[in-house]
Amino acid sequence: MKKASASAKLLVAISLILCLISMIVSSAIQSSFGQVTVEELRLVDRSGYSVSTLLYRPDTATAEAKAPCIITIEGWYNNKEMQDLYSIEYARRGYVVLAVDMHGHGNSESTTADALYSSAVGVDAAVELAGTLPYVDTSRIGLTGHSSGGAACDMAVAIDNERNTPLISAVLFQASTWVDDTGVDHSADFGDRDVGIIADLYDEFFFWTEDENGNTVAPRDFMKTDDAKNFVNFNAGADGVSDVVAGQYYTSGDAFRVIYRPNCTHPQVHFSSECVGYGISFFEDSFGAPNPLPASNQVWQIKTAFNFIGLAGIVVFLLSFVVAMLNTSFFSILKEKELVQPVAVTDTGGKVWFWISLILCAIFSGASYMWTIANIYSKTTPVFPQTGPLTMGLWSLLSGVFALIILIIYYFSYGKKHGYSPAMRGVTISLKKLGYTILLAVLAVSLGFLILFFANYFFQTDFRLWVLTLKAFGPDKVLIALRYLPFFLVFYIINSVAVNCFNYNTIGGKKGWGNIIILSVFNILGAAAFLAVQYGTFFSTGLLKWYSTEGWRISGIWLYPAIVYLFLAPILNRFIYKRTKNPYLFAIIVAVLITMMSVANTTTMLGGGAVVAGNY
Repeated sequence: MKKASASAKLLVAISLILCLISMIVSSAIQSSFGQVTVEELRLVDRSGYSVSTLLYRPDTATAEAKAPCIITIEGWYNNKEMQDLYSIEYARRGYVVLAVDMHGHGNSESTTADALYSSAVGVDAAVELAGTLPYVDTSRIGLTGHSSGGAACDMAVAIDNERNTPLISAVLFQASTWVDDTGVDHSADFGDRDVGIIADLYDEFFFWTEDENGNTVAPRDFMKTDDAKNFVNFNAGADGVSDVVAGQYYTSGDAFRVIYRPNCTHPQVHFSSECVGYGISFFEDSFGAPNPLPASNQVWQIKTAFNFIGLAGIVVFLLSFVVAMLNTSFFSILKEKELVQPVAVTDTGGKVWFWISLILCAIFSGASYMWTIANIYSKTTPVFPQTGPLTMGLWSLLSGVFALIILIIYYFSYGKKHGYSPAMRGVTISLKKLGYTILLAVLAVSLGFLILFFANYFFQTDFRLWVLTLKAFGPDKVLIALRYLPFFLVFYIINSVAVNCFNYNTIGGKKGWGNIIILSVFNILGAAAFLAVQYGTFFSTGLLKWYSTEGWRISGIWLYPAIVYLFLAPILNRFIYKRTKNPYLFAIIVAVLITMMSVANTTTMLGGGAVVAGNY
């Protein structure tokens, strides 16, 4: 016991060191090793809403040596930190950068549906601020936004055109175009501004057009369309314009238009060195960088790698902290004297039940996901103001309830007759143990969040890898998370019970490793099959299998992080179960963690109501 306790304490220490290293290196890269000051600013837009921005100020930007300013904007269901890769690379080249959370995103104030798009979804506040900063060259202010962030650029340009002296002189769209999220076409608004588009070949949302017969034209054929030709022809029509050449600059006077064509999908644009390179080249050609560096000279990947180390460190901390607490006298009631061993399955009936139950749950998972996308997506309510957690939470709930039904049928049809005991496998526990279980789970996850807030407060960073994001959150997000938590708790608790109490057996190997891999694979099988069909069709034909609504277009993207959670959850839960014969302890931790990750990194819409982009 002493050896196990010492090992757990060592792992706790190692996990904290990993998190600290992540904070230090991520902060150093973000600040260009002290040459860029990074701080959060709270603005108030013309509509009266609070807007959160992250200011990157290079030490070379002064009142005597004014620098260009680039405003970066995240896409829908994201936050300003998702633009890290662009913001970091611009700042190290001497640009002043303002990374903006749109209304209802990140740390910005949420609005009702009616007020959502006011003040360019809050982006105009950053434009106005840039125009007043004494170290910014107001003749060189640019916007770049991903997806709905690009739509916000359209709205900001429309507002800018009403100023006596416009401030915006260049716009770079990342996987978006001149049509905003309300369906308004802004193609005639750009005037003599430099404008570029990063038009990915396999975009789930943008660059879908129709030919003269009303047939859908795939995004990969966008350069042949009249829309693309009209764009590079400065809105003078497509007549006489040949197919647009990727990366070629089309000029009119001192202004230029350009379309870049990365071979990637919509979300990959904010996780691509190629796309960042296009962004660097665009603003270098439009503004000239105070500290020019080759487009290939990028360091954001280092920050991403160390952000991920911090994310892994949090997971290691949670596991090792729980084990360390099990070795204390207070929580020893939860610890088993010996590691729980897999149950031998030798009869055909047991094997058939094992495989049939997994197959049925996988089929139901895929089918129920499609149902929730078709019926729940974007139907927020006053109680559930975030559509992402609502959709994914309800899918989780449905899958959990279905799995519970299968477990009940198994128990009464087969398990009970063949000696299966819920008490012996940990399904039933005493109220006292349940109390200690909840207390330890809350303590562990609270300390994990404390590490996160430490990173945010002292280093202005968080832990993330692309769509896997663990960031600091405000009290408003906690209150929202409490509403969604039951959905995820039901699934992850039932899933842990199924994985550990019913299916921890020798199928897959006597030591249990093969067994847990089988269970993890089947946990993601329904989602993976959906992705295979959706994107297999996309890459082979140029069109998604299902694309009639915004929900279907985003359906695959939302499964990226879900598949990671679903694969890892059984492995993590099994690690603690073997030491406790308690399927609930780490399942609660996983559910809370995933709920907060979901709620803190999406859009909050007050008052409810369907909010679906009008241009799909």
